[in-house]
Amino acid sequence: MTATEREAPVRVLVVEDDVHVKADLVELLERHPELVLAGAYGAAEPALAAVTAGLTADVALIDLGLPRMSGRELIRELKVVRPELEVIVLTIFEDDESLYGAIRAGASGYLLKDATPTELASAVLQVHRGGAPMSPSIARRLLLDLRAPPEGVDLPLTAREREVLELLTKGASYPEIAKMLSISLSTVQTHIRTIYRKLEVGTKAEATAVALRRGMFR
Repeated sequence: MTATEREAPVRVLVVEDDVHVKADLVELLERHPELVLAGAYGAAEPALAAVTAGLTADVALIDLGLPRMSGRELIRELKVVRPELEVIVLTIFEDDESLYGAIRAGASGYLLKDATPTELASAVLQVHRGGAPMSPSIARRLLLDLRAPPEGVDLPLTAREREVLELLTKGASYPEIAKMLSISLSTVQTHIRTIYRKLEVGTKAEATAVALRRGMFR
């Protein structure tokens, strides 16, 4: 990277459906000497269309709870179109499913919306320089996961249970799973109970988080 490139402002794409949050982000970018607004959108679809059409950005700030196409889906699609685009999630969600789902989709940073303007600006510059900015509580969650006893890659599930779990992580309902696998609803429910018992979890979100942490389904 040349000196000229290092001195150039970092171009930031904002995708946020809350008009007040989006306005605050736009104001921050317009005032910061090292950052510049590349574009601001209230939904995933127009943002993806703009990048596909040639909009240039170095970093994207993306909310997960977008209407229609989710933030996670947008991240995945943007990384296909522009693999070099760095993505920071800016969200209220702290659960494992949101965190690990966003990271596996391609996010390089994960900030909660209580971050200050100074923290946001610092995170954008950090990720542009190769860092992985995280809110303190998110970083602690990841550290605790790393400290947990090592787990094998393979889960103690049968082939059918893995099929059910994969569909579950993709958001399919019990009736949809039954239809796709040509089994009865009661059989699906039995598989779900067995999966929960084997994984030592009690909810769909927990089961999904375990699967995502182990990289079972992409």
